[in-house]
Amino acid sequence: MQKTEFIQRMLGVPWVNRACSFDAVDCWGLCVLYYRHVLGIELHHSPGYEAGSDFLTCYQDEVVFWKVSEIPVEGGIFVGYIGDRAEHVGVIVDGAALHSRGDGGSVRHDRLRVIERMFTRIEYLTYADNRNTACSGQP
Repeated sequence: MQKTEFIQRMLGVPWVNRACSFDAVDCWGLCVLYYRHVLGIELHHSPGYEAGSDFLTCYQDEVVFWKVSEIPVEGGIFVGYIGDRAEHVGVIVDGAALHSRGDGGSVRHDRLRVIERMFTRIEYLTYADNRNTACSGQP
């Protein structure tokens, strides 16, 4: 599936906690679907995620498979923090953030500046065996 087709299919799909389908997703589920259907990569996906463990516990189990990047990387992910706590993730697509926000939200494709204002800190990561390239510039 091409990334533009994936974006069009996912925009507006409702956020549902621990969901990972084309009918409903949470923030990590969207990352898993993007990697699976666009990049052809099966992400490590801890069983605790589906079991309803809190996001921080799941994030700590998954982050070992990622490398920190100083800049946003096409096909990489961002992690949004409130203080020291990881609260949200999304995929960097076309230099913007594709993400699924909770509390009645849905999948959105926002400029990175919007995401940066939502959190106290943003971290950019690339998958350990991913061969993505740096974004050509932040929007």
